[in-house]
Order: sequence, then structure tokens, then C-alpha cells
Amino acid sequence: MHILADSPDPKTFPHIVRDLRGDAVGEIDCPSAPAGLYPEVILQLAARLTDEHAATPYQFFDLWELVLAHWFPEREGYTIKHQWPIPYLHDRDGVADITFTVLDGDAAIVLLQVSAPSDFQNVHTRSAAEALSGSHFEHVAPYCTYDHPLCAIAAMGKKWTAYQRLPKLTAREGQSLGEERIDWMDDIVSEPSYEMLDCFFSSVKEGVRTERLQRRVGGA
Repeated sequence: MHILADSPDPKTFPHIVRDLRGDAVGEIDCPSAPAGLYPEVILQLAARLTDEHAATPYQFFDLWELVLAHWFPEREGYTIKHQWPIPYLHDRDGVADITFTVLDGDAAIVLLQVSAPSDFQNVHTRSAAEALSGSHFEHVAPYCTYDHPLCAIAAMGKKWTAYQRLPKLTAREGQSLGEERIDWMDDIVSEPSYEMLDCFFSSVKEGVRTERLQRRVGGA
């Protein structure tokens, strides 16, 4: 049984996708998404990304931005930032911006770091990608005003892993309390990936709705 996501607003999707060279490959129609599936624009772009040995992550940026826009559309009050600077660390040497961050107002709720897939088979490289995503979580969590789950995703091409926990918890506390984790998945647009993201993002969005309601009640 599928848990269905809201139908996407075509206006939230970029109409131009770019290939490896950064050249426009033309406009792609963005039909309404069939129930429980990604819209065709995402599936078409994912189908073109077949280079599992790509040495850079850039060709995968459009795909991941479209995926995030599907789950967190602008019409629902979310903003997706590319190369988002980590609060209070953006001016430090060696600190990289987060590839994509989903914001509710000024609050980060999803952190996504996209890496190249070329070394995915190397366990140390995979661990490094996870560690970087975890580091982002630890840096952002102290400034998260929500008492609800914050989600961190590490991607290598179309493969991905993720976890979420309350931002007020340390890594040790999160592990002892059974933080939710998703093992590495092979393809972001696969049906299992869709269902796993649905579960994760549903809890994140429920936390956002609760926070927004509390703000409205507090401001009344």
C-alpha cells in the first residue's frame, strides 16, 4: 500500500535541465504526477543520468532539486536553497556549503549533500559521505528552533542514505533512543526509495505543521 504525496505544482519545477556540459537540453513538459509516482520530468531526467562513474556530482544537482521540490513545494511555504552556508561557519576556511537545504522560513528542516558516485563501491568513501552529512547535522542542529525531527541526506549520484533525529539530541543520545535511519538505497526514483522518503518527509512535514500552528496560536 502506498502512502501518497501531494501532487506537485508544475511551477515549482525548473523548466530547463542541463547536461554534463551545462548546456541546455531543451524544455521538458511537466505533467501532473500520477498518484504515488514522481512526475515524468523527474523520471526522464533520472533516466538520462546513467554515468555511475561520474567523478563530479554536478550533473545530479537538477535531479535532486526536483525531488526536493516534489516533496516540499513552494506553494506550501517551503524554500529550497542551493549551496546553503552553515550558520556561523560560512566564513571559516575549509567549511563547504550544504548542496541543498529545505527551509521553513529561516529554519532548516532537510539537509542534502550530493557527492560524485564514482567511488561508491569504496566503503571508506561512502563512510566519508555519511560523516560529512552527519557533520552538517551537528553544526546546524544547535540553531534549529524546532522541537521536531531534522533530516540529513547523503547522496552519491542517485544513491542515497539518510537519518533524522530531534535537533536537541546529541549523536549518542539519538542512537540510544533509536534514531531513524535509512541504509544506502540504489536509486532515488525507485519505488522503495519513494516509500522510504515518504515516511521520512511525512514526519518532518508534520513537525512543521505543528510548529506553524504553535506560532499562530502564540501570536494570536
